[in-house]
Amino acid sequence: MSEDHFEDAAQELPFAYAVALRLARSGAADEVIAQALGIEPAGVPAALALARAKLAAVEAGHEEWKVH
Repeated sequence: MSEDHFEDAAQELPFAYAVALRLARSGAADEVIAQALGIEPAGVPAALALARAKLAAVEAGHEEWKVH
């Protein structure tokens, strides 16, 4: 996904999910992401999985608009 496309989609996510994805894309360690989200580092993989699922749903919504 291009950076512009990612940013457009990320703007539609709840703030915490967008922050988590942006940090992950920049190569931040789980500890940094956890601190930004106020969670334990062990919870970062689950938080990122949920954020990615929400991002995919946003992207799917955009594709639906293009088809119709």
